[in-house]
Amino acid sequence: MSAKRCWLMLALVLMAAPARAELIRVAYSGISTAGTPLWLAQEEGIFARHGLKADLVAVRSAPIQVSALVSNEAQFVRGSVSSMLTAAAQGAKLKILFSLFAERASYDFLVSPSISGPHDLKGKKVGVQDFSGLLWSLAMLSLREMGLDPQKDNINIQAIGDSNVIAQSLATGIIDAAPLDKLQSKRLQGMGIKVLYDLSRIPFPSSPFMSAEPFIQKSPQVVENFIKALIEASAMMRAQKEKGLAVLQRHLKADRALSEIGYKTLLDDLTPYTFVTVKGLKTVQEIIALRDPKIAQFNVEELLDQRILAKVVKSGYVDEVERKYKLRPK
Repeated sequence: MSAKRCWLMLALVLMAAPARAELIRVAYSGISTAGTPLWLAQEEGIFARHGLKADLVAVRSAPIQVSALVSNEAQFVRGSVSSMLTAAAQGAKLKILFSLFAERASYDFLVSPSISGPHDLKGKKVGVQDFSGLLWSLAMLSLREMGLDPQKDNINIQAIGDSNVIAQSLATGIIDAAPLDKLQSKRLQGMGIKVLYDLSRIPFPSSPFMSAEPFIQKSPQVVENFIKALIEASAMMRAQKEKGLAVLQRHLKADRALSEIGYKTLLDDLTPYTFVTVKGLKTVQEIIALRDPKIAQFNVEELLDQRILAKVVKSGYVDEVERKYKLRPK
């Protein structure tokens, strides 16, 4: 066999060999409908098609999410803007990449049946997951919008666990109020719990994906592939209801009827992609500044790096995916 032919065969073998998948770890804040695109991308092989091998890890503590990004233990986080903003203001090199959800908080501030108005919250207990994450921010935002001050009005904010623990605590009277997502809200309303304030009327960054600046600079192609994979997952979720419902049922451990409600509420907010805005970040900043006034001096634009998303959108990739899943005419 000639040397030329040997080189030709070697080249063909190398061309045929699959590229090595890039291992990434993605931390997410807990079990909710907002996690569905991530789970779908994993279970339907979308990450793999984009050259990624994803390890999805539930990390309920917002400070641990920040630490994971800073240390490169996780390359991406879907979680709390408030914790990321606080860390960035303190010097952490963190960036928001994009979101898949409309910029509003699809949560309700729920209260026990005995509470008829905001004035009844004085002296009561409000449940959150921790004192820096999303639910804390939404609780403080709700109280502010209703003209209440936790200190002046003797409202006891308690960190009691994740959203499932909070929902159970509200249903059994251990706490008097809590912000919870629309699916939890629907379920609890059937048990007599009431909606006191609808948070979706306020501009608020919803479940954005974040990364560390050094990782973005070192691995821009991995970031691009990650964004493309989730854009495809969003399209599949919107186009193929049964697959979306199956993922919801497995992860939320919900029956078909409750999963149908979850799927509908998810589709109300799920987008092909969303650019996170300065206006939404300033809402979060105002809430954090109630606890730490120095945060008000931070330029929230420094937290945004959506250049790779802009590149993906400009390339026509979104239109291509939407046509592939028959969400747009060819």
